[in-house]
Amino acid sequence: MTTSEVASQAKVIGMTPEERLEASIALQPVDRIACAPFVLGYAARFAGVTQKTFYHDFDLAMRCFDQVRAAYPVWDSNRCNFGAMAYAPILRNTWFQKVAIPGEELPEDAPFQIVEHELTTQDELRNIRTQGAGAYMMVIGQRLRPQAGRDHFQVWARERDEITLKEVQATYARGQSFFYGGYLAIGYELLSMTRSMAAFTRDVYKLGDELVEVLWAMQQGATQQAIDECRKCGVSRAFIVGCRCTPTFLNRKRFETFAWPFLKQGALDLLAAGITPIFHLDTDWGRCLEYFLELPKGKCVIETDGATNLFRAKQILRDHTCLSGDVPPGMLAIASPAEVEDYCKKLIREVGDGGGFIFSNGCTMPHDSKHANVKAMFDTVEKYGRCD
Repeated sequence: MTTSEVASQAKVIGMTPEERLEASIALQPVDRIACAPFVLGYAARFAGVTQKTFYHDFDLAMRCFDQVRAAYPVWDSNRCNFGAMAYAPILRNTWFQKVAIPGEELPEDAPFQIVEHELTTQDELRNIRTQGAGAYMMVIGQRLRPQAGRDHFQVWARERDEITLKEVQATYARGQSFFYGGYLAIGYELLSMTRSMAAFTRDVYKLGDELVEVLWAMQQGATQQAIDECRKCGVSRAFIVGCRCTPTFLNRKRFETFAWPFLKQGALDLLAAGITPIFHLDTDWGRCLEYFLELPKGKCVIETDGATNLFRAKQILRDHTCLSGDVPPGMLAIASPAEVEDYCKKLIREVGDGGGFIFSNGCTMPHDSKHANVKAMFDTVEKYGRCD
């Protein structure tokens, strides 16, 4: 081993979770593969409480996460913003779709569900060009919560910010880093979710260039909101939604018209503000992975959900973009521990080869994951993830 190699290795011994995460994103050496699975409802099951209790009691939920972290200290980074994305009192008041909550619309031990529903009209979508996205979101808010006024929405937004900050502090207290500080949903994603996928797909075909104008009218406000969220909680990484504007649903021409320009500009604007873009790519993005080479090297993260071939993504984006993933949810729920270990070992050795890799599950961990499979997942990181 040369002197420079020894010096390089010395720099990465005993890294903190935040240092390990940031080095992975920057394609730099690490002491161990960064481990950042998205744990949500499984934490309740691990702690022996119902989903209803978990989603309605913030402090209890934090204790559930504490128990998982205590059992698996290799879990570096908390990818779940429970307060903003799952805590029932906040979810009910601030989410922009209908939500079914355990113990209310659902059985007590079911996970919460987002309900696809056509909340707005095509004319209201068109009005964004002149009235702005804020007016559009107010229509949605009042349609979901007819008794609420503007003051209510402002209070709920402050409560969401406060609970996020409280969760960041709880995450640091258990020795983890906090993964996402803010969230960017480009216009295509937000309109698809609020118009419903079926209605918005018709809009794409009918409106064409007019829709492009609407999407650009939404872009700056959406990006600024993500920047503001990151600054409020002090975490300079933002989740970019890639669930519906995907090459699974869009051909290349429409992807280049309605999706990629907005994803790319959003990422560049976040980077200009000192914030790392993290692309959360649901469905199969295999046909469009090369587009991410247009973004700066070592500055972004792509996380996949098991549908995209992460091994092929490594071939395309090696030495350019950090990848995160991708233990499939179904594997954690129904496979054997040996199958989980084999797949995790392959991820670490092949996708982790040369750095630029964050070990995670695909999307979220099922609430009914087998305990033995979760243990196998974490144990594999400890067993094979050391870089010494």
